[in-house]
Amino acid sequence: MIYNQSVAAVDLKPVTLRLKFMEKSLDIGFEEALKLAMENVFAVKEETLPVNQAVGRIVAGLVSARVDSPSVDASLKDGYAVVSSDLVHAAPENPIKLKISGHVAAGDPGGAALVPGSVIRILSGAPIPAGANAVIADEFVVPSNSHILASADAGPGRNILERGADVFSGELLMDIGDRMRPQAAGLVVAGGISEVSVFSRPTIGLLATGSEVLLPGSRFEEGKLYASNLAMQHAWLTSEGFDVVFKLSRDAEKDIADAATSLLSEADVLITSGGAWKGDHDLMVKVLDSLGWDMIFHRVRMGPGKAVGMGMLGRKPVFCLPGGPASNEAAFMMIVFPAVLKMAGFRHAPYLQLHGRLDKSVSGQSDWTQFIQCDMSVDRSQIVLHPKKMKSRLAAMAKAAAVIKIPEGVDTLMQGSEVPFICLDRQRFMMPIPG
Repeated sequence: MIYNQSVAAVDLKPVTLRLKFMEKSLDIGFEEALKLAMENVFAVKEETLPVNQAVGRIVAGLVSARVDSPSVDASLKDGYAVVSSDLVHAAPENPIKLKISGHVAAGDPGGAALVPGSVIRILSGAPIPAGANAVIADEFVVPSNSHILASADAGPGRNILERGADVFSGELLMDIGDRMRPQAAGLVVAGGISEVSVFSRPTIGLLATGSEVLLPGSRFEEGKLYASNLAMQHAWLTSEGFDVVFKLSRDAEKDIADAATSLLSEADVLITSGGAWKGDHDLMVKVLDSLGWDMIFHRVRMGPGKAVGMGMLGRKPVFCLPGGPASNEAAFMMIVFPAVLKMAGFRHAPYLQLHGRLDKSVSGQSDWTQFIQCDMSVDRSQIVLHPKKMKSRLAAMAKAAAVIKIPEGVDTLMQGSEVPFICLDRQRFMMPIPG
């Protein structure tokens, strides 16, 4: 299933690349194509980064705490360090008078030991003085210059954060394959870690082909069109922090070969768009054959996106995508992007998986996998999916809030069915910013 798609590497540690090419496959099923793609890409590079720069990356080595945090027993409150037995009978109607014998703040050494019958003024985060076994908070104390009146008891351990309560030395903080999230950075730093080993993100080469295609920002020419596929792929890749290099080639074998070779000299992965089918100007697979690629599959029983192919040029994966926008997007999102993410150590694609109810039936072909774009709404806390078709392919793609899958072997998903879907519009479920 593509929903909550796992892209976990078999072994997330760098490995010697071992490719097992299966028999060259034509017209294979979607699930088989996805499996082949995952079996033939590996996370092979690591780097060490400061913790703040590693956020969003996948951890490549065990991260264990080097220190305790806190490093001493510390006070959770502003108040007074006490001996619990001194306050057993304290109550509002029976306040206990105790002598103030010192003061300690966060960062101070422990200071003098506390003796029964006295207290030490203590601030939040300060080390607990020797002899004290509790802290009574300010709200239960009336202080004077030299004494306090305590109107509540304080049992052993009250308002004390024990040494190592947040992090203890040797504790495993992050495992291989975990994603460094912002909230995890604080935990790692508290454990005395300033740098972590993470998987490098591969550099991605994008090649748009077609004599009618223009790069974004270039002067418009009548009869031509801008490289929307390249823009879509670039956006998805940069949203996950990948470095991208790209080129445009006209429909000529030498130009395509030169562009592909140039990109592969800079990139770890090549993704091509256009020329993937059988037309007179569909030259991509022919060029890749001439460059000596080992084709793994070409043409998949999926709609849209059936012309997608994959192979290897040396040790580098090459994905060959169709030029039609809907087909290009489906092939990229469902096969290529998860495979690229695996190369960066990811275990999951960045698609939010939810469940919703279909407001009308949708049909596909039982001999292939069909992807359907949907809008969505919320009805009494249940998500309702509205399958749709739009005249503009690009508008349908840009405005689609969700994608559902009709698996191979299934003809129809009936109206009212509860189905999994990929949510492409997370904003609808995000907390609004007040004002």
